[in-house]
Amino acid sequence: MILLKKNNLEFVFLFLVTFGYLFIYSLALPVKIPNVYFSIPFKSIVFLTSLYLIFLNFDNIKKRKWTIAFISMFWFFYAFKSYYSFQNYTFVPEAKSMQYWTYFKIIFVNLIPSIAILSITITKKMAEKLVRLSFHFLLIIIGISCLYTILITQNFSRSTGIFDRYYITTGHYGLCLMILSVFYYFVNRKKIVKPTLGFLMGLFTICISSARSPILAAAVIMLVMLLYINKLKYWLALVFFILIFVAGIYFIRHSSYATEYIVRLYDAIFEGNAYGRSYYLGKGWEIFENNIFFGGRTLFENWMYPHNIFVEVPMAMGVTGGILLILYFKDLWKFKLEYIKQNIFYLPYFLFFIQYLVLIQTSYCIFDNVEFWCFAAVIISIILFCYDEKIKSNDSRGNATGNY
Repeated sequence: MILLKKNNLEFVFLFLVTFGYLFIYSLALPVKIPNVYFSIPFKSIVFLTSLYLIFLNFDNIKKRKWTIAFISMFWFFYAFKSYYSFQNYTFVPEAKSMQYWTYFKIIFVNLIPSIAILSITITKKMAEKLVRLSFHFLLIIIGISCLYTILITQNFSRSTGIFDRYYITTGHYGLCLMILSVFYYFVNRKKIVKPTLGFLMGLFTICISSARSPILAAAVIMLVMLLYINKLKYWLALVFFILIFVAGIYFIRHSSYATEYIVRLYDAIFEGNAYGRSYYLGKGWEIFENNIFFGGRTLFENWMYPHNIFVEVPMAMGVTGGILLILYFKDLWKFKLEYIKQNIFYLPYFLFFIQYLVLIQTSYCIFDNVEFWCFAAVIISIILFCYDEKIKSNDSRGNATGNY
């Protein structure tokens, strides 16, 4: 009975930190109440649940001690550098006032929940239940968001729909639904109504968000999947689609039907316009070059950041931070395609990780990319579970060394 309750708690917790929180972010706009009244209690519940799961799964914590140690060192070092930056660098008053909120997000929103996720054994059965629940939940919540946009706000440019989030984040919610819709179409091709509806609603959400990174993330995911399938007809279809897409953007941009989103896509494709990101990338790299080993300030004086984690980590923490980040993700090398072949319901989480890996190279600072750290912890936990199961299976046949 205790084990059953623990498994249920783990299941609910994983759903909340991956997609369940969208419900919290859907409350503030319709009722016209600041989101902080919903998000703070939710984050507190997630934090307390994380501590409880860490306590319950302490045996798993010990097994995965090095992975957890490296992510802990990464975040504690970043917290120290944040404190040092606030004490020794100049910030505008609005940024200075966010000092303690920054510490809160580093430890309570990112570190502790990540450790809790890493402590969970994400079995095949749990992954299947999570994917099914997430798909139907996104189908409903994004469906409501689409209706809210069409009937209430009628804002179709940089729209966040019903969610009190930045428009780029909303665009990625739409992509998540598209990924799950395509996944369910291939899992059961006889049932096409919900996958088709989900795909269209996800596409609509991306379009009204006017965000470019979901398009880039979708392109990267398609490339990864084609590398896996590696069939000529699919490669030819991709090339044809890209040509049609690029040509379509070009001609619509020069027509009377050009929208702000089309202009933004055109600027990115044909003019390489990153809308100020190049400046912050260069500024961040300059700070790293002047502070190679331990990095310089964590944020710029106006609260901006390089918009790329692979520049921001060296800028803020130098080579030391980069090494800690690499060590945390060292378990990715244990990944085998057979893990997904044995349980196809693991696949969406690897695609979500790729999606948010693209996002952290274009938007948000380190501690605001909560989704990336969440899905990173999920896939690492999956890989470690599958790796351990493979070792146990080899041991049972007498083939493994047993030094794990």
